[in-house]
Amino acid sequence: MYKNSFKKATILLICVFLLAGAYSFAGGEQEQNAAAAGPQKMLTTYCTMANDFFLTFDQGAKEAVEALGNEYISATDDRKPEKFISNMSSYAASDVKMMSGYSPTIGSVIEATKLVNREKVYYSNVLEIADWWTPLDAGPYWGMFHFPDARAIGMQGGDVMAEALQKKGKTLLLLGFPGSKAGNDRGLGYKIALENYPGMEVLAEEYGDFTRDKGYSVTADWIIKYGDEIDGIYCTNTSMAVGAAVACKEAGLTDVKIIGTDANKENMKYLKDGSLYGICGIFGPWLAGHAAVVAYDMYNGWEPTVAETMMSTGFIMLTQDNADWYIDTFCGDKLPYDWKKMSRTLNPDNWDPQNLMVPIFPETFSNWEFVEKPKGYEVPKEYSEALASGEYKEIRQLYLDHFKDHTTVPPSSSAPYDKVFASNNIGSETVVDVLTK
Repeated sequence: MYKNSFKKATILLICVFLLAGAYSFAGGEQEQNAAAAGPQKMLTTYCTMANDFFLTFDQGAKEAVEALGNEYISATDDRKPEKFISNMSSYAASDVKMMSGYSPTIGSVIEATKLVNREKVYYSNVLEIADWWTPLDAGPYWGMFHFPDARAIGMQGGDVMAEALQKKGKTLLLLGFPGSKAGNDRGLGYKIALENYPGMEVLAEEYGDFTRDKGYSVTADWIIKYGDEIDGIYCTNTSMAVGAAVACKEAGLTDVKIIGTDANKENMKYLKDGSLYGICGIFGPWLAGHAAVVAYDMYNGWEPTVAETMMSTGFIMLTQDNADWYIDTFCGDKLPYDWKKMSRTLNPDNWDPQNLMVPIFPETFSNWEFVEKPKGYEVPKEYSEALASGEYKEIRQLYLDHFKDHTTVPPSSSAPYDKVFASNNIGSETVVDVLTK
């Protein structure tokens, strides 16, 4: 189900033109069929509404599904893999053919992607992926995995923390959930960044379960142990960061620099009032909505290229300087995205991802850099063939060319944090693509 690479630009342009017309026809035919049958059910999975991140994640998925004229279904799993798989299995048995969302653990990704191929359900997921397990390993119904690179996010957090503490200070690290590779890799990236600053130190690290309450309790224990030695706390999500900020405030530690990840609607006030020093915004609602659009497009005939099966997406750094912009733009009752415009089948010529997206080459994927391949495992050869043919560079440029709506790019007044970043490892090394207005 994956399109072949095109080696020459002239051939590429002709094929894109022809395919766009075919997709337009197929999409129109599918829309007529769907209209005759009524709205199609689309499922989005995630862990829990107790995590502020998933409040807006749910909002993004719901808006996208309804913009596409379909019926939205959500299913939470309380971070229990067996419940996650049971939810997907039940809805597949009920003839739901489009699914997307978040997996509670990396191990459950393997089971879920086997399930959707067995049941012939179109699927796109975000944030979590199993070690050395690609969409081509699972089969064609798993169309795309995409996420903002966790290692790069953590490294950015480390650099910002070092800058805030003038390159000298003692910090603490709040990780998320043991089964979350995204959370663990953010923490790893943070520690890697601090290696560049001899005066920076990590006193301790602990899991905070991605929740405000656990972030508070862990920090309260640290305050008893370390007291005013604490200069900064890096948190792999913002819910824990808010809990840490409350604990510090209650203890009178008002100068502690706290940096989080996610930029949740409910937590932005803590950035604005200075309780948090910075937040890495990963556009959770966009991730959820875009994943739903991918599942919709696959159902309606779109086939991703090999390079598109794994994509790295844009993230930003938020401080008090651009907090108002983010609140005004992303924290209203309706998100600023044109969900139908993202669709490759509804807009084959002028689709717009509305975020920075670059392809991930599995062999140099940062998530797997320190993970040995299972004995006897080889990455599907199609990925190396796509890289050799130039497909990765073509897809990177294609998405850059179609990224027209720069709503996600912070204003220039917030420099140096006026950029969208995306990890790009399509060559032998991982670099970061940067886009400004």
